[in-house]
Amino acid sequence: MARQITTFQEWLNIDQAAEYLGVSRRSILNAIELCKCNIANVDLKLKKFGSKTLVSRTSIDESLEIITNKKHAPQNMGGIV
Repeated sequence: MARQITTFQEWLNIDQAAEYLGVSRRSILNAIELCKCNIANVDLKLKKFGSKTLVSRTSIDESLEIITNKKHAPQNMGGIV
């Protein structure tokens, strides 16, 4: 179980983001990897803090969809259509 999320907390660690979205830690890690590779979830704001990756809570709230699997990602993402 992740540390409790406070009311004004802007950045969430991996476990907190997973709990916030109600998905597994593995799903969040997959979503972050797709964001880093610029395949999907490009609207997620990520930040490194030492060896930890943090996700902006507002970027999670503003995302219409968070893709956790590469085969569900749009094919033309990041390219010129």
